[in-house]
Amino acid sequence: MKLIYCLILLSFSFSQTSTSSLNGFGSYINRFDASAIGMGDTKFFSGFSDRANFSSSSSFWKSPFSNLIMSIDIHNYSLSDDNLVSNNFKMLSFSFPVGMNKAFSLGMNPLLRSNISISESDYIFIPSQNSPTGNPLAYNTDYSFKGGISEFYLLYSSLITDNFSIGLRWSKLFGTSEYEYLLNLYNISFDSNENISYNFNNTESFSNNQEYSSQKYNFELRYNLKKYEFVFSYSHTSPLEISFTPFFDTLGSLNTEEYLVNDNLFERDFGLKYQLNNNIGLVFENHYYNSFNTYDFLNILNNNIDNIKSNHIGAYFVDYKKSNSEINKSIFKFGFFDKKYDLTGYNISDKGFTLGYGINYFKTKNFLDVSFKFGKKSFSNNIYSDEDYYQIVLSLISGEKWFVNERKK
Repeated sequence: MKLIYCLILLSFSFSQTSTSSLNGFGSYINRFDASAIGMGDTKFFSGFSDRANFSSSSSFWKSPFSNLIMSIDIHNYSLSDDNLVSNNFKMLSFSFPVGMNKAFSLGMNPLLRSNISISESDYIFIPSQNSPTGNPLAYNTDYSFKGGISEFYLLYSSLITDNFSIGLRWSKLFGTSEYEYLLNLYNISFDSNENISYNFNNTESFSNNQEYSSQKYNFELRYNLKKYEFVFSYSHTSPLEISFTPFFDTLGSLNTEEYLVNDNLFERDFGLKYQLNNNIGLVFENHYYNSFNTYDFLNILNNNIDNIKSNHIGAYFVDYKKSNSEINKSIFKFGFFDKKYDLTGYNISDKGFTLGYGINYFKTKNFLDVSFKFGKKSFSNNIYSDEDYYQIVLSLISGEKWFVNERKK
């Protein structure tokens, strides 16, 4: 158990990256729970009836305990001959009961992340008549963009009737990013065979530093009808405020400028679970996400993610253990997903499958889940090679009896 805590704490020092981070504000992160990700990269269902799902505000009331909730992932991307591995923090949260079948939670998680570097390998020539030195020069450029937006949230979840529950979530969005541009100058010389040599001269650089601020609201409904469980969720943000500060090597920092992005981020989600019997269940989810549009000074490739549409299907099997076992229940999961990214000028298709396993242990208080996600991203404009990737997500719920007496009120 100590090893799990250490892995989660270490994950704060790493950044996320993928081809999707090349566009707009970067990769959108809205799935945190290995228990749901193992069933086709879903959000709303875990397979356990008494477990909160990290990405579903209407499910937190299900747990009778005070819970420390943590999640990390390991991502591996393969693009052409490049291979990249990253270890990422996904979520840290604390929840506790505030009455009979009511719960409150607070926590934080990344929302949008980008960590990219682009280097030009070719040179652009400056003839001697246009050169400030009177000699021919050449140059190329390097770009980098790193940072993103995180959210700190407060959440209230309650069972209203025997079949109907709600979730309300308010988030403060905040974060910073840095966009750096390097202009590399080279002197040109020729040998006796007229071969060109490039001798480094100097580098001129400038950077843009951004600070972000907004608010996000989520309202979620959950309804049980015999063997069926339905979830409807809607999220919306206020306009995104951006404080933009340019920095030049020769001039230093310039005056900060204020910008406002009115193209609000919002989500519409639907989930359905069918309980086939006490051990087996099936899930289906449909998601629609619309992102912020960025300004040109934030967007190296001038591409925005207009929206993401996705369908998910999964299944699970619960294995109930003997009453004297330290493991009360275990669960096996698998699923499939199909996502479509609509960007400015082209589309991305993201398809794959998932596997998952989880246990409920130590008198039902604790849950440990791991999921494996395998996918391929294909690009309609063929500007990039297909991206193959896999993701391992580890989630932990550590339950205690603090505030449990609130359940009786």
